[in-house]
Amino acid sequence: MRVTEVTKRDHVVDNIQRSSAKLQEIQIQMATGRRLNKTSDDPIGAARSQDIVTTMSSQNQLLQNIDDNVAWLQRSELEISSINELLGQMRTLAISQSGSDSNVESRQMVAREFSAARKTLFDIGNAREGKLYLFSGIKSLSPALKKNGIFQPAKVEKSGVEQKDIRELLDVKQFRAQFEGFSPHNYRVKVTKGGIWGQARVKISDDDGRTWSKEQTLRPVTHVFNPDGKLNDQVLLKFSDLEGHLGNVLPKQFDFNSEKSVEFDIDSLGIFFPQGIEFIYQPNPEVSYNGSIHKKEALISNGRSIPVNVTAQELFMGGNGEGVDTFSLLATLERALLENDGIAIANRIGELDLAQNQILKQQADVGNIIRELYATQAKLENQQFEKERQLSDIQDLDIAEATVDLKVAEANNKLSLHTGARLIQPSLSDFLR
Repeated sequence: MRVTEVTKRDHVVDNIQRSSAKLQEIQIQMATGRRLNKTSDDPIGAARSQDIVTTMSSQNQLLQNIDDNVAWLQRSELEISSINELLGQMRTLAISQSGSDSNVESRQMVAREFSAARKTLFDIGNAREGKLYLFSGIKSLSPALKKNGIFQPAKVEKSGVEQKDIRELLDVKQFRAQFEGFSPHNYRVKVTKGGIWGQARVKISDDDGRTWSKEQTLRPVTHVFNPDGKLNDQVLLKFSDLEGHLGNVLPKQFDFNSEKSVEFDIDSLGIFFPQGIEFIYQPNPEVSYNGSIHKKEALISNGRSIPVNVTAQELFMGGNGEGVDTFSLLATLERALLENDGIAIANRIGELDLAQNQILKQQADVGNIIRELYATQAKLENQQFEKERQLSDIQDLDIAEATVDLKVAEANNKLSLHTGARLIQPSLSDFLR
């Protein structure tokens, strides 16, 4: 086979290009510190490294979420600790005023402490972290607690009226009335003997009709209280509109909130209350929960999340109506102090203990969640370290090995140049010889 000068020249150029390309590749790796700079360097390694980078990115987001939620929970824990401390102080004050050695003056002063405590608890319940409310559940842009109005229109129920002809013709608007006061209970005032004010007789239930009080006279202002039932919440039934006037019955406006109402001649009123008609009071606590029962949740792994906040309902109402209404309890104790009723104060100290235990339970739950987040954070960080090691094995360059390869590539490149120079040295006369 004849080897021409063109063939030799092509081989020389090809060898020089290969050695130069190898040298350049190693030089790029040395400059970047990476073995894998483009997909063609290692297609399988590139695919694996992309999967690792995606996983690490997801884990980084989870770690960021955990940091944010831990900060949120730590702020919540601080506020809950303040609530617990305040309730402990109120318990100490209540015990100090429950004995016979206390007097009217001291109880009046402590009543002011209870009033201030209720305001403080309301502010804590509506605490915010930035623009977000801590204890509102997922409704974090809305205040957790709201104050209700003291007046509530009475619902008139005529289905209990026995005489059908009267029941069908009865216009409930003539019995316009309102309740005044705060209470978490369902009250019912039922007419047991028909008549006008001063003649009609009523029974009162504070458990939505399951048990009833003894009969009493129906008056324009009736104290809604069952002595055999729950504690007195000072709820009144007033036959007036929101301004306290009975404009729908009397020819002239009359204010039943006035002290002069006791002088009013009720026999001059002609409105007749039929037997069986009822006036219904829906629960109306002074403070109610305004947030969501659903809690904020944090994703801590694929498909697994945990709640990262507590609600004001759990803190102050016990959640689902099964706990102690802290605000109603403090209001009742304040009223007992103002009325110099040591027995009522002593009877409610046990409920203060329950309210404080209610707070301690939520504080413990927050602590457990924080510990769980820290444990998840440590696990994710270990996983991140392992992923970084795997990524380093795929992408990073072994400097010692690359240095040797660089020297070899430089030698090969020089040898290719020298060999090529010698191969294409012969002149035309040498070729013709």
